[in-house]
Amino acid sequence: MDAKKVVNEALGLARVRLNEAPSFPIYISCVAQLEYLLSVLNGESPIDRPKLRTIMIGHYGLREFEETDPDFSTVLKDAQLIASKMANGLKV
Repeated sequence: MDAKKVVNEALGLARVRLNEAPSFPIYISCVAQLEYLLSVLNGESPIDRPKLRTIMIGHYGLREFEETDPDFSTVLKDAQLIASKMANGLKV
């Protein structure tokens, strides 16, 4: 699956969960980080490697959702890998 598809899928799932729990800070953070990552992938935002290194959606996926929401956890970890690769200058 290509990077944009992974991030779009993660963003869609995050938005659904945010709609169900609009005040849950982790969902708010996930949506914001995924929106930024997608904007970089779409060329709407410049590649800011230090900022990409601050993305922590994979940590949320691992610590918060791995046991209770494994599909969401997996897609967050996949999106984190994309952000990490971009932060290190690799093409995705």
